[in-house]
Amino acid sequence: MLYQEFELSRERAVNMRTEVGRNRLEVRLHKAPQQAKDSPKGSLSEEISPPRGLFARSAAFATALFR
Repeated sequence: MLYQEFELSRERAVNMRTEVGRNRLEVRLHKAPQQAKDSPKGSLSEEISPPRGLFARSAAFATALFR
């Protein structure tokens, strides 16, 4: 019984992460045309670099997994 609840909660967490990722992608795709019009073309390093705070969020997630 406990194992089934664990599996359900794990599946629910995975579903929520994919939904959040999908929502973030939709927002980024919606904002991209507006940002392209508003701001001039930045440097190549700005375009390639990951979003700010990505490393911090990844580290926090990894630490939460091992608690």
